[in-house]
Amino acid sequence: MIISLLLAALAGGCASYQRDEMTVAQAVRGDFGAARVNAQSRLTDNPGDRNYLLDRLKTLVLTLAEGVPEAAEPHADAVYQMLRTQGLNDDKTVPSFFFGEGGVRIWKGEPFEQAMGYSYVSVYEASRGNWGNARAAANNSIFLLRDFSGALQNSGPAQSDEDSVRQRERLIKAAEKSGGSADEPGEFPVDYRAVASDFELGYVLKAVSARALGDAAELNEATAQLSQVAPSLSTLAGNIRSAPFNTVIIADFGLAPRKIATGPDGAIASFRAITRSDTAPLVVRVGDSEAGFPVVTDLNRLARDLRWNNLEDLRLAKSTIGDVLIAGGLITAVATADKDNPTGALVGLGVAAVGAITKSTAQADTRHCEVLPQRVYVALLNLPAGESTVDLSIRGSSIRMVLPGMVAPTSGLALRYVRLPETGGSWATSGRVLYFGDGAPGPGPQLPWILGGRDVRTPSPAVMQDYYAAGLPRSITSSDLVQMYREEGISVLAQNPAAPFDRHILEAGTTLYSPQAGTAGFARLYGQEHAPYVPRSPRVRSLADQLRAGASSR
Repeated sequence: MIISLLLAALAGGCASYQRDEMTVAQAVRGDFGAARVNAQSRLTDNPGDRNYLLDRLKTLVLTLAEGVPEAAEPHADAVYQMLRTQGLNDDKTVPSFFFGEGGVRIWKGEPFEQAMGYSYVSVYEASRGNWGNARAAANNSIFLLRDFSGALQNSGPAQSDEDSVRQRERLIKAAEKSGGSADEPGEFPVDYRAVASDFELGYVLKAVSARALGDAAELNEATAQLSQVAPSLSTLAGNIRSAPFNTVIIADFGLAPRKIATGPDGAIASFRAITRSDTAPLVVRVGDSEAGFPVVTDLNRLARDLRWNNLEDLRLAKSTIGDVLIAGGLITAVATADKDNPTGALVGLGVAAVGAITKSTAQADTRHCEVLPQRVYVALLNLPAGESTVDLSIRGSSIRMVLPGMVAPTSGLALRYVRLPETGGSWATSGRVLYFGDGAPGPGPQLPWILGGRDVRTPSPAVMQDYYAAGLPRSITSSDLVQMYREEGISVLAQNPAAPFDRHILEAGTTLYSPQAGTAGFARLYGQEHAPYVPRSPRVRSLADQLRAGASSR
């Protein structure tokens, strides 16, 4: 029995987190609707679930990428409240330490993932015009960091993944000599000091929010802080402070580094870059004007920086303890067995089994938010009145997206979040608007798409007037049309934005929603042809045939 437990524990130690490669692949090609549905399918209402925060952060990022911020509210609220919760994973009892604490811990992310979580909450709030809440979330993203440069003998910042691993190992050895734990912030006994954050995106969002709120003092403070922590962004800081602009684009690109287990028994966590870092600017063209904007935050850099990481010496200690217990237990078992002492042999095997269990839980937790970007750009645009087409590209690469239908705000600032796909289809650069949703009406009256037209707006009395002009019988009200959607198995997101929702009906899904203009979801859904809708219910099929016959007879 004990030997079976020993073997099972050793085998179980090889388990590791499996990246959601399907969702990652969908995000890479810009299919954020499908990626969001995949992430959403893993959500649980149990805050004690070990992936509660991780799954909600993924869903928040992908819902924003799809351009539907109104549906992101429950995820943004959950991420914000969970990140602000103190005492997560604070069980340091002996059973927790020896028997699998890594398997039950709630994921809260590395410090840089937490900062990005706050920034997405800020982006969500800003995209909806809630600038006070956006400022609060941005402020929370700029928390104090732990600087271990003294313990590392003033070694410079890690320039590669290998440098980061070596720095971790040196820091863990220093912690072991002092008999401490690096598992939780504030409890690391090695020499460190609290330092101000260098999270550039947080300062940018704070500054933009302050400008939108008309808070000149905070605007000056935030831009000064940005220039101090990132001198290369001083020009951007100055433009946020005083340049004319009415629209802000937060543009993400690439994939954040992958978290892997390295070192003895995989006890040390490290990050391996997926998208290469560079300083190529984002080029933005509107009409005849063109401007370049620098990389604001590089997540490869943050992942290499020990100040932005949790540390894994507790698991390394468990690995070492496991080795000692296994060796000692087996030696005891063999020695007592030779002396015909079955009790001693069983005790020795029991000690070895405890060592195996301890060793099996030493592996670093490699869960990470795989849909975070590698880099973030911030573009400041002064759009003219009316509609504009905004062309985004990364200089020196084939990465490009064309955003049609962007409308300048009539007052104040507008913010849009754009995720640039690495392998987007022709829709990414078509610049066309072939279907018409809320906020993007067509050039003339159109029938609803389920009845043969190209209009996918939310039914309302005002929208119905266009439908009547296009030939819909006036006896059909907006309530009748909503009922037709129900008969087709289609839900209207605007009627319950907090509910989980499927892909868009244009992509063979079962939900009607309207992405914001200036987002990847808008470009993908409206910028390419989709197969004609095939009605399923008798009433919609009959009405569609009637309208088609009427159109052909004219």
